[in-house]
Amino acid sequence: MTNHWDNYHRHWKLLEAPLRPTPETVSIFERELDPAEADVLLLGVTPELADLGRTMLAVDGSAAMVRGIWPGDSARRRAIVGNWLNLPLSRASVDAVIGDGCLTVVDSARVRHGLLGELARVLKPGGQAAIRVFAGPESFEDLPGIKAQALAGEIGNFHALKWRMAMACATNDRDRAIKVQAIRDTFDKTFPDRAALAAATGWSMASINTIDVYAGSDTTYCFATLAMLVDEARGWFGEMRVVPSGSYPLAERCPLLVLQSPRNQG
Repeated sequence: MTNHWDNYHRHWKLLEAPLRPTPETVSIFERELDPAEADVLLLGVTPELADLGRTMLAVDGSAAMVRGIWPGDSARRRAIVGNWLNLPLSRASVDAVIGDGCLTVVDSARVRHGLLGELARVLKPGGQAAIRVFAGPESFEDLPGIKAQALAGEIGNFHALKWRMAMACATNDRDRAIKVQAIRDTFDKTFPDRAALAAATGWSMASINTIDVYAGSDTTYCFATLAMLVDEARGWFGEMRVVPSGSYPLAERCPLLVLQSPRNQG
């Protein structure tokens, strides 16, 4: 088994929203955080977000992702390989934290809790975090219904379909976890004829075949509900708000969770 992140960067240009932030979403990050004069921590190396902040430190667990998609270091931004659960930053050292899907690419509610705690630790009092989440629905969808909608042309793109299938098959507990290998297996069982799916939807085979990056991966994703995520964040942060992140396919399940660090922390 492998960590699929070492190959994920090769598919980056084929990915679309909701997996990547749109220009509209980037502008919403900017509006909510007003990061122009902020020292920013970015979780991951999402290139669309690399220009936010007065300074930016991006931390990613995969050296291949840093090499493959980071647009390059400069006088005011740099990317390093590191562990989100043990950030190489001192307490109360950044003005803002930005994350795109970071609460999904962890394997349990326990790890989400640890990650939120690290963000609370490194944020300055009064600082803010803006995390775009991939929130599973409160009620699980059924795969036949998702398949019918896809073949009827009612799902915006392949990546929205993939996320809906993943959310439908996640565990029914606080983890809401699923192995990415299982996402691919479920897709192949539901749509054994990829050419027929492409013909029905107009999606390219190249886009559909990005599912194969999950083959042989031992990575787990989590699709907690928005209510779960808000409840978990309450343990670490003061005020919080849920902000729509745009108008792309599945955007209704991908809001920004904007978290305010208590001014009297510590």
